[in-house]
Amino acid sequence: MIKKLIFLILIISLTGACSFDTKSGLWTANEDFEKETVTNKKIKVLFQDEKIIEKEFNKNFQIKTPLRKTINYNSQNTNNENIFTIKNDIKKISKFNFSKIKYFDFFEPNLTFDEGSLFFFDKKGTIIKFDNSSNLIWKKNYYDKKEKKLLPILNFASNKNTLLVSDSLSNYYALDIKTGKLRWKENHNSLFISDIKIDDEYFFVIDMNNIINCFSLKNGKLIWTFNTDNVLIKSQKKLSIVIDNRNIYFNNSNGDIYSLNKKNGNLNWLIPTNYKKTQPFLLKYSNLVLNDNNIYFSNNESNFFSIDKNNGFVVWEQKINSDLRPIIVDELIFTISSEGYFYVIEKVSGNIIRVTDVFENFSQRKRKKISPIGFILTDKNAYLSVSNGRILEIDIATGKHLASIKIDKGKISKPFINNGEIFVIKDNSIIKLN
Repeated sequence: MIKKLIFLILIISLTGACSFDTKSGLWTANEDFEKETVTNKKIKVLFQDEKIIEKEFNKNFQIKTPLRKTINYNSQNTNNENIFTIKNDIKKISKFNFSKIKYFDFFEPNLTFDEGSLFFFDKKGTIIKFDNSSNLIWKKNYYDKKEKKLLPILNFASNKNTLLVSDSLSNYYALDIKTGKLRWKENHNSLFISDIKIDDEYFFVIDMNNIINCFSLKNGKLIWTFNTDNVLIKSQKKLSIVIDNRNIYFNNSNGDIYSLNKKNGNLNWLIPTNYKKTQPFLLKYSNLVLNDNNIYFSNNESNFFSIDKNNGFVVWEQKINSDLRPIIVDELIFTISSEGYFYVIEKVSGNIIRVTDVFENFSQRKRKKISPIGFILTDKNAYLSVSNGRILEIDIATGKHLASIKIDKGKISKPFINNGEIFVIKDNSIIKLN
């Protein structure tokens, strides 16, 4: 029974999505909206060289804003989220309701967008495309009666023409992104436990055996595989993949980073990063982020790395405890630690420029019970989801906590921005902040 429960939790936690009830059909206003303003303090500029930081550091150092939006040709394949623009100050909350997800705390839910549209699914695996106003564009279900009873959980990836789907039943299939028409459907021999990356006519994904697979986007047929060391029980955290013009880079459940030739799967280099030999089911890594010639990532063992993508050499390493995806803007790296500290790092040298405490308004008792979920940047502010159901608005210039937006009492997803509006997912709704 215990083995079955562990297996069920692994399946749910690693597929990264959730479901909803389409009968609600409307964004509904929520009057229970809370925004707590925090007073700014004056600052002056300071700078010091790299140190191991455990508390606030250079907290009076001011970052020049507005941040400049950089050219980012393929953020999907590099995982380097650009800065976003939001239309207005957040004044209200609206919801698209769906049936409650029992194991929501084990998900890494993700929203997929196509221009002004969103993709999601219901508890029986029906894929629904709807616009920002919750108007239905199309819905499709490609499961038989037996599969529907198993309540498949879906994970999406997309390009301009194709919506790629994997599920908790080991199926993977492709739809026309405009019409929802099925192009092909295949079944794999194990579950997928990573994000999916589409590259021209191929796509890449890692399965539960720690094997990375290259499939044809045209028909779903296997092109090549590469085996890495396997472990019995994996982390709840999804594995991460990034791609450039020639190679594919990824981590496995043991914390090893690989570089392969993406055309044939030949190994370029391999570097272990789990120095403490932490058990894989306890190990959590941030998404890999590819920027210029380096790969950036961190883990929950207080290691933040910059690795040269050409040879796998460690360019620099910092002691930062975080499993959140870092965001790189020009020469700066932004990240938030598991303890609620907002870091600004110099990209080339790895010097820590500033550390501020964005959990400072929580009591010591409360902050021990909460953790960061994920964040995004606009040109002036950061928006951080917290496990107590709030989104914190943070001033990038000062690093100070400006406001707290109450979404729910429980866990919410990281924020997403599309067409200038912020979206988050909770266990029974998609929430739009506008």
